[in-house]
Amino acid sequence: MKKWRQKYILILMVCITLLAGCTRTRIIDKISIVHVFGFDQAENGQLIGTALFPEYTKSKSSDEIQLLDEQAQNANLIVSKMTTQTSTPVEIAKIRVLLFGNGYAESGVQDMVERFIITPQLGTNIQIAVSTNSANETLETFKKGKTLTLMDQIQHNMLSGSLPEINLHVFLNHFYGEGMDAYVPMITIDEKKMIKVDGIGVFKGDQFKLHLNREQTVLFSYIKDRKTEAIFKIVLDAKDPGELITVKGFRSKSKWDWDKNKGELNLQLKLDMTLTQYPNRYQLEKDKDVLKIKQLIEEKLVKDINDLVATLKENEVDPIGIGNIVRSKDDSWEEKSFYEQYPTLPINVNVKLQIIHSGLEG
Repeated sequence: MKKWRQKYILILMVCITLLAGCTRTRIIDKISIVHVFGFDQAENGQLIGTALFPEYTKSKSSDEIQLLDEQAQNANLIVSKMTTQTSTPVEIAKIRVLLFGNGYAESGVQDMVERFIITPQLGTNIQIAVSTNSANETLETFKKGKTLTLMDQIQHNMLSGSLPEINLHVFLNHFYGEGMDAYVPMITIDEKKMIKVDGIGVFKGDQFKLHLNREQTVLFSYIKDRKTEAIFKIVLDAKDPGELITVKGFRSKSKWDWDKNKGELNLQLKLDMTLTQYPNRYQLEKDKDVLKIKQLIEEKLVKDINDLVATLKENEVDPIGIGNIVRSKDDSWEEKSFYEQYPTLPINVNVKLQIIHSGLEG
């Protein structure tokens, strides 16, 4: 009898749990589920919000993409005003991408982060990005493609493109952390009026400060991401398309050493890469040719990484987290004094390349 009572209680608890879950269910064609939300700065200082969501209410098979835009003092008021334009409640819990227009990002996003991003309404799997155009113009262009795959496009560029691993956790850690600056994917409209991922954007504090192009982002990925598949190329002769070396990333490891006495930082970057293209004059059966190719790649990587670091210093941004690296190795580290010296801080770069596979093209 006691066992039956325990089973009865267990079944009752399961039923209550299931019923409780049912009360939270919202029918998909009874709400407007925003997938992408963009923000721009209006001339009067208010926010312009642009939302993309699928239209399920016209027919069950409809794949039409709807766009709403509104203007208000903050993001929450924009959502409230958008509801007046729809026949169903606007649901933001499933937002996949938050897109900041260039002008708004430059003006500062602190209020957006505190009021909107850090809210129980939003999931932690959203992606934050900056557009080289206004968010409204970018989403208007994206809508014409009749797709809501911007998140997939960003993730694809992380898996097999030039982007390092970026998510909300990484953004907030760099946004609030000491000795580092936040970075996000950049979205642009190309000459064919297509939306593409175009490197990363770097913030200084809460203000967008620098756009790293694809080549710079590849180098950044090698330093920050252990599993990047970004492709690096060396043009040996611009007039001859055959004089090209390309390698694809497989694995990377960054080791930083801080010499407090000399006041300089040393980066040892170990890369395992696949050689995907090389000039016909090289024969990989010959050790001296393989060694020559490795030297060319290593020398070019060192030069380009030094140029990247110089660009970051010149713009006084630190997405690599160099300040945090020094802080972890120096108990006397102080943020203000460190970044006063940051533009002239000696950073020595050494690259060791291991070619793990080769011979695809030649």
